[in-house]
Amino acid sequence: MDNCRFDNLTREIAAQTDRRTAVKRLAGGLAALAALARADLGLAQDVGIESSCTLNGDKCKKDKQCCSLKCKKKKCKCTDFGEKCKADAGCCKGFCGSDNRCRCIPNNSGKACKGDNDCCSKTCVNTVCKCVKRAESCRADNQCCPGLKCTGNICK
Repeated sequence: MDNCRFDNLTREIAAQTDRRTAVKRLAGGLAALAALARADLGLAQDVGIESSCTLNGDKCKKDKQCCSLKCKKKKCKCTDFGEKCKADAGCCKGFCGSDNRCRCIPNNSGKACKGDNDCCSKTCVNTVCKCVKRAESCRADNQCCPGLKCTGNICK
């Protein structure tokens, strides 16, 4: 908000004789500011999408209620890679892709990982999926950086 808009807003609030109206406007402004902060922090997506579905472990009656699209024994259960999902929160690990299936997080995708199992490379370092470089230890080819293979548990 620029200085001119802020000055106009404060004058308008100050000119109000009704305290209730002033408080309502102030509360509305704070709510808008909070929404902008959530969007800047990347939390808006989680709130918008996740609130429209039931989280894993919570009670459900039908599959379509769950973020995982899986209601078993009246509770939402998470889904594995390749299975259908409604939102990221429905996946046991990784994220819910544009094809509405749980996917592992590729290297340099910009999506934050919580642990090694979230990443296609099985390597999560400081919430970022990383590939394993040449001459470093590995467990599978998909861990190694492009052009390398995991041979004898070393990326070559």
